[in-house]
Amino acid sequence: MSAPRGTRAHLVVSPHPDDAVWSLGGRLAHWAARGVPVTVVTVFDGPEPEGVPEPEAVPGAEGVPGAGPAPVSAPRERASAPSPAGGSGTRPLAGRLPPRPRVPASGASGSPGAPRQTAPSPPPRPHTDPSPDAWRRVAHPALRRREDRAALGELGVAHLSLGFTDAALRTSDGRYRYRSAPRVFAARHPDDDDLPGAISEALRPLCPPGTRVHAPLAAGRHVDHVVSRAAVERLAAPGTVWYEDFPYPLRGRDHDGLSARCQPLTEAEVERWLAAALRYASQAEALFGGADGLRRALLARTRAHGAEAGTPHADRHWLRVEPGRPWEDRADTS
Repeated sequence: MSAPRGTRAHLVVSPHPDDAVWSLGGRLAHWAARGVPVTVVTVFDGPEPEGVPEPEAVPGAEGVPGAGPAPVSAPRERASAPSPAGGSGTRPLAGRLPPRPRVPASGASGSPGAPRQTAPSPPPRPHTDPSPDAWRRVAHPALRRREDRAALGELGVAHLSLGFTDAALRTSDGRYRYRSAPRVFAARHPDDDDLPGAISEALRPLCPPGTRVHAPLAAGRHVDHVVSRAAVERLAAPGTVWYEDFPYPLRGRDHDGLSARCQPLTEAEVERWLAAALRYASQAEALFGGADGLRRALLARTRAHGAEAGTPHADRHWLRVEPGRPWEDRADTS
């Protein structure tokens, strides 16, 4: 299906493989079904680091429907970008799986008058890997890029890769910048201070006038999400839309000064989104104990947003509405 004349192109900034699809995959499916031009740009999916072997398999991934590679019909190319930040460590890996995201209480978005949030059921306990390098291993770029291609191919949207190095694997002087999983949710390492500018410059040529840019709110405060948001803020693209980072809880500070909108989703769009989301088998296993846990969590969120919008399913997003300039919902979703 071809898009209506004058339809905006959408560029979605995804900090990691899985972030765009998990967070706004319903809208990706909605646009793709209408022939709207959509490109997902994955920022931190960088080159293979030395001393971090690619896992041959992720426990439980074999049982996830659609976990393997899939033919991709959408055009793909690598974006021109600065050299990825961060080197490769050869020290023995240490750490654990990232902490399981906390589910917010009903109505607790962190600011008075904010949209009420229905708390989804907590996901199952994540897979527990006894090896000390588990949390870094599930960040392996080759594995995650493969899953990204399969998921975005499932949705039929274009993909660009910036190739910056994931926080879990960035090093300085042969040492990991973030020594444990909790540290990626804390203060940014000083050697990462140049990243927002470098990423912003890599994104700039991908955003010609008229492009609608979508970026993460950085809910959860993962350093790569915070850096990605800062990079997009530097772009200052008119009408930037901010999406809620799944599966992290949303707080008032995340959407300060922004207004919420909900995009209704059809059952077909939701099913297409879920099929794509399950392609990230390594992350589904690590964070939700497998495909069933991820599916339940995604459905809980789209139903909660649907209840807010008076429809079975919806996706909530955030934008800055200037006085006297209404948001162009129709132009963006046709």
